[in-house]
Amino acid sequence: MLRIEMLKKGRNIGALVGGVAYLVFGLLPAFYVSSHATLLLLSRLLGGPVESELLLRILTIAGTLFGLFLSGSLFIVLGAVSGTLIAYSLYHVQEFLRTLRGEVAEEKPPLIINRRANRLSEEIKRELDNELAFLKPHLQGIHGIVVIGSAAYNLNESTSDIDIVIITREDSFDRIRDVVFEHEIDISLKAEGMKKEFIVLGPEYTEELFRLSSPFSFSIRYGRVLWDDGYLAGIMKRYQASPPMPAYYFKTFYEYIAVQYYGSLTKLERDIKEKGCSISCCNDRKGCEGHKSVDMFLKVILRMLYITLPAHGYIPLTKRDLVSYVERIYGRDWADTIEEIINLSRLSHQTIYYDQYLRFKPVATALFRETLEILGRKAEVIRVLRDAANMVRGNYNKIQDRAFKECVL
Repeated sequence: MLRIEMLKKGRNIGALVGGVAYLVFGLLPAFYVSSHATLLLLSRLLGGPVESELLLRILTIAGTLFGLFLSGSLFIVLGAVSGTLIAYSLYHVQEFLRTLRGEVAEEKPPLIINRRANRLSEEIKRELDNELAFLKPHLQGIHGIVVIGSAAYNLNESTSDIDIVIITREDSFDRIRDVVFEHEIDISLKAEGMKKEFIVLGPEYTEELFRLSSPFSFSIRYGRVLWDDGYLAGIMKRYQASPPMPAYYFKTFYEYIAVQYYGSLTKLERDIKEKGCSISCCNDRKGCEGHKSVDMFLKVILRMLYITLPAHGYIPLTKRDLVSYVERIYGRDWADTIEEIINLSRLSHQTIYYDQYLRFKPVATALFRETLEILGRKAEVIRVLRDAANMVRGNYNKIQDRAFKECVL
């Protein structure tokens, strides 16, 4: 990370120095050369001396401005390239000096991934053979089908889903998505067999997952491939497994955490206040209806772990990994809480009680604060936080982000 930051700073500083140098030393010479070259070109084109007519003056000014733009761009690009090269050299000199002092040179943070053999149980194989028959007429529009999560490693429990990722071709996404949606309705009505979760992705979105090295791309990479027309093998070769890019953290925070955290917590606390909950109101669970519509609150806690754990170098492939890594980093109490949240999130009808809220909220708050620390106090992060707070409070006229405004509308 140090090398990347140094190169970025070197590039930006170099570009700035190049721009300043152009204004101080290059502007007047560039003006003279550009105007002279324009007049020379016009005289050649017209076949004789140029007279001071209005059109010719306009062409001269336009040519001069174009010349100034090109020369200025050249200074800035040269400055950026020079700054990057200088930063690259300084980085290696710094690493060499650190080596002489006996210090460990900077390395990429190690990725901790609990890789296992991909083996489906006979029961799941039979289930999938029957379940995926509806896709056979549509295989020409599909790049790949992958089983991910615990089912891919024969670790699924009775409450676990079978998670199936379907990656479509660009021109088949809408059609395959509709086919899958109709099939999901059918299996929900029949309520037979194991519970399945279908995830339909287009190639552009899949490419972004692998480019940003999202934890979800690792689930696909190390999942059980049932069908591949060569696309999956190609994308895995093109993008090697590496720590998530900084853009992944912001994208996840922006799309799946900021508004959901504020919104779900505010809604839950409003419900608690209306019901007048206290520490003793639901101890025995009798005569207490609990708090429903908590699906988003549970999800946002788990989603934040897919920011904080990768930042520590841990890439979970299953929910079992998630609990194990939480215990390593945050302790046994947190691991018990996360396991409880996972079990609740798998239920069709989710209800939490006041004593559970008292255990869950500190975990949610601590993860949210750590997420902000990982992102840093950047202007774009602060803007998202303000927009999220305004959205939850109903101050829609203060929302700046276009996507948030569209969401409200």
